[in-house]
Amino acid sequence: MAVLSASALFLTACAPGNTAQDSPAQSSSKALPSTAWESAAAADVQDGGTLNLAINALPANWNTYEVDGNEVDTVNTIAPTTGGPIRITEDGTTSVDPNYASSVEVTSDDPQVVEIKLNPKAVWEDGTPITYKDYEATWKAMNGSNEAYSSASTAIWDQIESIESAGTDFDMKVTFSEVNADWASILVGVQGVLPAAIASDPEVFNTGYVSKALPSSGPFMISNIDTTGQVVTLVRNPKWWGETPKLDTVIVKVVSGSSQGTAFGNSETDVLYISSNADAYQTAKKRADAEIQASGGLTWTHVTMNGAKGPLADVKLRRAIGHAINRQLISESANTPVGVDATTQGSYIFMPGQKGFEDNVGAAIGFNVETAKKLLDEAGYTAGSNGVREKDGKPLTLSITVPAETPTNKQRAVQVQADLKDVGITVELNEVPSAKYFSDYIIPGDFELTSFSWQGTAFPISSSEALFSPVKSESNFTGITDKKLAPLFKEANKELDADKRLVIADKIDKVLAAYVPIIPLAPLPNVYAVKKGLVNYGATQFQTVDWTVVGWKK
Repeated sequence: MAVLSASALFLTACAPGNTAQDSPAQSSSKALPSTAWESAAAADVQDGGTLNLAINALPANWNTYEVDGNEVDTVNTIAPTTGGPIRITEDGTTSVDPNYASSVEVTSDDPQVVEIKLNPKAVWEDGTPITYKDYEATWKAMNGSNEAYSSASTAIWDQIESIESAGTDFDMKVTFSEVNADWASILVGVQGVLPAAIASDPEVFNTGYVSKALPSSGPFMISNIDTTGQVVTLVRNPKWWGETPKLDTVIVKVVSGSSQGTAFGNSETDVLYISSNADAYQTAKKRADAEIQASGGLTWTHVTMNGAKGPLADVKLRRAIGHAINRQLISESANTPVGVDATTQGSYIFMPGQKGFEDNVGAAIGFNVETAKKLLDEAGYTAGSNGVREKDGKPLTLSITVPAETPTNKQRAVQVQADLKDVGITVELNEVPSAKYFSDYIIPGDFELTSFSWQGTAFPISSSEALFSPVKSESNFTGITDKKLAPLFKEANKELDADKRLVIADKIDKVLAAYVPIIPLAPLPNVYAVKKGLVNYGATQFQTVDWTVVGWKK
């Protein structure tokens, strides 16, 4: 659901439903905690043990800064091997991670300068120190100045003027070309930083890590990628300079989305991301040593439309589709079966309950079949005797592309298919291999409609930009943009007054709701099932996982 690290959203094929962290207008819904996992001090966690996790497919690219690697499964797999100067706390605020830096400080507002004192003990898994040179090279790869790099997003990076030494290799000065309110997002250790040798070479950056893992800069390292058995093994990083991790091993297994509930029920895995999968929820509840956790979330489902070609280039058709889809019904069918309240995603930027949230989507394209039909008439699509819409004698037929073996994605697609049939639009279901869904279909733009999820960040305004602007953004799969967006995002990103920034964000949201590149459906709570005894890992909205204390309670 990126300027990686946290300055962008990551894609996730796993389908979601909704969050019970509702907007103020829906106060009857039960608010979920920001972090729902069981917390335990290091002294109360066993030394040793294995954690078994599941993903849908092996990464198409292990470099999460590269567009093919910008997937939630990839980020989750490498998370124990990374880190950075900033981490996110339970309430969504930031703090300095002493494993990577002793201080991170804004020392000037004009120009904006951030000075960072890196931890000299921090090293790559081969023992090479992590220095300002790695950050400088990563910035040059990500700032958009060299089109040879297939970066997931240039957000924040493209507003940095320089990264240089402030006296030593471990004293770093970041100078911005303009004020940027979300500067900390690129320092969050979700994906760490790239070694200079990798970031300095476009070919290595783009394709050098298609089949092998990046060097570790965290408490764990990837010791083996079994492409035959579809298993990734992570072990303690012998070069790790911080507190020794509690776990000995983390095993990440590829399990199809439709089988992950069964795998957890059979005790083959220790954690199950339930999302909106009712069958998985019921299976998890039957496991004797399982606990269900639910927290607020940052993930939201949607229908993305390819407006670069074909019928969907017409904004009236996109608006008609928006009005035709019963988003509340989709949310209810996805989330009430997993024990959480349902609501619709009314913003392109903020989650329900988050400061700044306004239901601009509902106001612009709320469910209204008659309005949908009127817009179809205006777009030149008339209903035949059989109710099917036609234009120039040609039936209006669209396709919706979804990853195979991901039940919740298909469920949403079928509901969209039924809703659009009610207004005379025929939608054909196009199921494609999960492992190739993003790389071969969505990223190249080989689709008309699709439905997956965006996983957001604690920096929602700047991280949303790459989804919609510019038109050539690696994460803008819609193929279109609105010329008003770029200056508005620029204005918002340099506005340091929080309240004024929210006003600008609301303007952005209204522009998006008017030209409808995406139809937001439902926000997703983080619903997990975990094996009893697992601590410091599970359902959370913001909090950065500390992999040194993840483990089994004494």
